[in-house]
Amino acid sequence: MGARQILALAMSGIYLVAGVLIGFTDVVKDVVPNYRPGIAAALIGYGLLRFVLWWRRQKQVDPAPENRP
Repeated sequence: MGARQILALAMSGIYLVAGVLIGFTDVVKDVVPNYRPGIAAALIGYGLLRFVLWWRRQKQVDPAPENRP
């Protein structure tokens, strides 16, 4: 796994963790008092989208062992 793939996975994780922290804890309640559920949903959704796109790209680049010549 190259540095680019690690960075893509890390960014997905960062978005997911940030969304969970904003949405389900009181960690940044003082900084983001309004619209927390919407911001959390957007961050979690974007993190999941990035992960799914990374996963699909990995499946295209690295075919299953039975399909290899």
